[in-house]
Amino acid sequence: MKNNTFIFDINKITDFVFGDANERTNDVEITESYIYNENKEKMVPSHKEVKEVKVNDFTSQNTIRYDLIKSFIEILDEIEDESIMTVGQEITLNTMQAYELIKDIKNNDNE
Repeated sequence: MKNNTFIFDINKITDFVFGDANERTNDVEITESYIYNENKEKMVPSHKEVKEVKVNDFTSQNTIRYDLIKSFIEILDEIEDESIMTVGQEITLNTMQAYELIKDIKNNDNE
């Protein structure tokens, strides 16, 4: 890694972590009311209301993505010699390059 001049592409990492802000999740709330039926001597449903709400809450998904990127960065930080990387280090480096989360600034002089 000492011979390469890699940088993190902050925009791509941010896009990966926070995903598509236009997507929404569904939340379903079911409310049931019961009354006592004296003939059957038990509670029976009298009313059921289903309410579906669409929200923009990706907190858990964003947390998982953040933790994934954080782990990738920690794995890359442990590389001392690129010629003797572990399989996990090679996969991490290749994955981050393939998804353009890191890039070699020697190849990107115009940015």
